[in-house]
Amino acid sequence: MTKLRPLALALCALASACGGQKAAEPAVFGGKGAQVAGLSEKPLPAGAGSPDALGPCGKSAPLSDAQLIDDFEDGDDHVFKGFERDGYWFAASDKTEGSTITPNTPFVAELLPPAEATKENRYAVHFTAAGEKNWGVVWGAALNWTKEGLKCPLNVSGFAGVRFRAKGPGSVHVKLAVPEVTPKDQGGSCADRCYDAHGKLFLLSEKWESYEMRWEKMQQGGWGTEARFTPERVVNVTFNVDVKSLPIDFWLDDVELIPKVAP
Repeated sequence: MTKLRPLALALCALASACGGQKAAEPAVFGGKGAQVAGLSEKPLPAGAGSPDALGPCGKSAPLSDAQLIDDFEDGDDHVFKGFERDGYWFAASDKTEGSTITPNTPFVAELLPPAEATKENRYAVHFTAAGEKNWGVVWGAALNWTKEGLKCPLNVSGFAGVRFRAKGPGSVHVKLAVPEVTPKDQGGSCADRCYDAHGKLFLLSEKWESYEMRWEKMQQGGWGTEARFTPERVVNVTFNVDVKSLPIDFWLDDVELIPKVAP
């Protein structure tokens, strides 16, 4: 299978990193010339991977209790600020000449059409892309456990999966990355065939629908380094569209974690 780098999981630098806040567009791993817009977390030292090398991020963070990832009602690129949790939305493409992607820089939500908006739900994100011919496009959010300036992978093991509302049509691959599929120079432990994160393909309808992705239903693409999905150490959630599914025009809203059902 052709080695796709569909991910731009520019995100151990974002999620398992200790340090910095927003910086100017770092180079990304989505393909030659790709960039992640508006993100800046500094990666852990090269050679990270073992608990010792990862230092304070070597062990799982405390269990996160923030269910909502983002409902976009603040209209900005910041995820919903849960307790000891932070992160920013980003966008990346393969930068094919003449291609388009929105939102890109800055990442912003849009007001819903009047017929769809309510007092409690005014904003969503409107994604469009066309013309990419290498690996495609990706939009996503870093998910960081943060405390006293430290940024590490987020522990979402208290939840059962991710759900969201969307309106297409279109085919979107939703993924969550762990450090094992993220390269060493980005703060992870992957040395070869990186970025093959766990996820699921969704076929969106033309109407607003709710979609769910439970941990046990997620799988890797099979083209990269094999890794176990560990909800104790998640660095980002991404919405990926490959070149076969372009052009695309869809809306996203109410991204959240699924609570576990008590036995």
